[in-house]
Amino acid sequence: MTLWRRLKPHVASWAGLTPFLAFALFPFYWAVITSFKADANLYDLRRQPFWFSKTDGQSGQPYHKDIIVPASFRDGPVQWRIAVGAHTTRSDSEQSPAPIAIIGDQTVYSPVDGALARIDIPTGQVGHPNDVIGSIQVVPDSWLCDSFLSLCTTLTHYRFLASTPFYGWMRNSLVAGAFVVLITILISVPAAYALARLRFRGNRALGIGIFLTYLIPPTILFIPFSQFVGSLHIADKIWSLILSYPTFTIPFCTWLLMGFFRSVPKEIEERALLDGATRLQMLRLVVIPVVLPGILTAAIFAFTLSFQEYVYALTFISSTVNRTLPVGISVEMVRGDVYFWGPLMASAIIGSIPVVIVYALSLDWFISGMTTGAVK
Repeated sequence: MTLWRRLKPHVASWAGLTPFLAFALFPFYWAVITSFKADANLYDLRRQPFWFSKTDGQSGQPYHKDIIVPASFRDGPVQWRIAVGAHTTRSDSEQSPAPIAIIGDQTVYSPVDGALARIDIPTGQVGHPNDVIGSIQVVPDSWLCDSFLSLCTTLTHYRFLASTPFYGWMRNSLVAGAFVVLITILISVPAAYALARLRFRGNRALGIGIFLTYLIPPTILFIPFSQFVGSLHIADKIWSLILSYPTFTIPFCTWLLMGFFRSVPKEIEERALLDGATRLQMLRLVVIPVVLPGILTAAIFAFTLSFQEYVYALTFISSTVNRTLPVGISVEMVRGDVYFWGPLMASAIIGSIPVVIVYALSLDWFISGMTTGAVK
């Protein structure tokens, strides 16, 4: 009974949080299991969609992929380049894929990661268009496979990202986000302090006007910004985004920081001025350390807004290598009406890591600053 009394408050708390956590974390869970599923398992409607499987729901056999001669090929003798049981790698995840067979003078590449399970048309016989010449069994990664739980998990979608400019897109997004945060903080901090503490004509109206600027939709602004970017000759360059993003991060962060500066007791500033500090020294040595949690919060918002921005990145950047992460994923991982769900979810998982790291590293600073405050 004593143990239950100690555990009862925790059990009650977690019981109340469980529905919320299940709802909030389900998209992340779905993305994770989708990114680790083989394509055959991913599109098998007879299997449990919330877990993994390694056997076909209709035939009960291990997942496989038939090797079909493309309809554009000509008739020709089949020459196998690998033996039964040999490992195969999907051709679009390699820079210079090795052929698994040759039909005449035409090469056949592996459509999936796996192992050659059988050969239907042996070497020397003629293969015709649309013929099934063999089959590849989808082999899971051994360290991700559990025969007892019937898991069939694979890293093929993550390997595929290495053959795309994905990591270049992430670098572009991180660089743009870092510069935008720097520009935003350098402008927002003095602007917010001036609007919160200094008294001049139009102070209140200017503060409201700055916030209303943030509410203007990007879909209205990207046309005049296109002329601005063109006149500076920075189209299709990362600088077009670095100079455009502060137009919506600075107004928002300025309005956010005004509230933090207003929360600082005036007595602290007056004491610093009486001790001989100038206005800038007082701001740098006294006020900023107190409102550091607010500045950090504004920096996080600026980074998040710039990291996930889509409209400007789609409009100003045209070359594939210079794209940012949101645009690159939506353009390269979606072809017409075909969605590559495995790579899409894998890229979403990896793309969320920088944002998660930023929030994780700043959480203690934020909580510590908000709990101690100006009084301490």
